[in-house]
Order: sequence, then structure tokens, then C-alpha cells
Amino acid sequence: MEEQKTGGEDPTKEQIILEAAMDIFVEKGWSGARMQEIADRAGINKALLHYYFRSKENIYDKIIESVLSRFFSEMNQELQTDQSFEQVIRQFIYGVVAAINANPRIPMFIISELSRGGKNVQGILASMVDQYGVSLPQRMFALIRRESESGSIRPIDPPQLMITLLGSCLFYFVAEPLVIEILNHVQPQADYDRARFIEQRKESIFDVIYYGLKAREESPNA
Repeated sequence: MEEQKTGGEDPTKEQIILEAAMDIFVEKGWSGARMQEIADRAGINKALLHYYFRSKENIYDKIIESVLSRFFSEMNQELQTDQSFEQVIRQFIYGVVAAINANPRIPMFIISELSRGGKNVQGILASMVDQYGVSLPQRMFALIRRESESGSIRPIDPPQLMITLLGSCLFYFVAEPLVIEILNHVQPQADYDRARFIEQRKESIFDVIYYGLKAREESPNA
């Protein structure tokens, strides 16, 4: 892969390009995206686009790297080592939902990448782990195992719980048009307030997962 010209020369212009490119990749997919269209959407000429990124693959990889880096950075800041299991689960859910809500194109971009086999995201994630280390999954897995072994929560496989958490947080944003349509049929008189619904969604995910995990006391007659 050719080295891209980022160098911090104009981070604002670079970000504009990446935002425009994400829109095009979400709308057209990898195969349908064109460098000229990305340049047009970013409001620059194609020569400048090539100066910054050289190729469509470089732009694409930079978007993936930016998304993953921002996510892990934000979540590592959110989750402190001295928090309780309840606090960690709540903060994780709230953090993921907030991050996606701030840029709702991310789920569709990642889904588009995974539909191509996910090789780019796998390679970039592996490189990030090698270079910087990604402590979030290890910390979460260790916490889940500790709580399970202490009897505070029911036994559960940490990777399965992480997948459930992420899936619960992502689904609404992937299926929002479908969700709205269903709500309009089920509750035709109710006004759909997106911001309020998202806040309710956070709490609902937390309630279902956290209280579903809590160890249940045996009945004396059991």
C-alpha cells in the first residue's frame, strides 16, 4: 500500500475529505465509490485528493483506522479501573450509543466493510493492537470473569456477553427506518421523539442485560 500524505499539514481539510468519503462509501459501497465523486463531495479537486491519500484504498483504510481509534480511545476514557461491574456495563452501553449517535453512518460503513469479508478492518485492528495495545476487551473480559467467579452474576462467556452488548447498542441505528415504521403502526398516536427514544434505549439495554445477569437467590423451598 502506498504511503498517504497526511503529515498533519491540514487536519481540517483531511477530516472534510474523510467525512465526504464515508458518505460516498455508505451510499455506493466500495466498488461504487469513485475518487472524483469523493473529491466533488469534499469540495476539492481530484489532484488535491490524490495528494492527501493517493488512492481510494488509503482513504478507506484511514476511515476504518479513525473509527476504531476514536472508539477505543473514548471507551478507555469512559471505563475507569475502580468502577463497579454495574457502572462499567452502564458506561459501556451509554458510551457506545453516544459514539454511534454522534456519527450514525459508522454502523452502515462497518457493515459494508464486513460484507466485503472484513479483511481491511481485521488488518488495521491487528496493527493497532501491535502498535498501541487495545486493553478494552481484555479489561472487560477480566471483569466479567471476576464477577462470574465471585457469584455476583450468572456464569456467562465473556465474548458472548461483549457481542450481545455491542449488538444491542448497534441494532437501533442500523434498523432505524424499520423501527420507526413499526412504531408508527404499533403506536399510531404517539409522536416519535428520536432523542428521547435513544435515551430510553440506553436504559432499556442496561436493564435487560444487567438485571438479566444478576445472580438469583435460591428459593428456600427449591
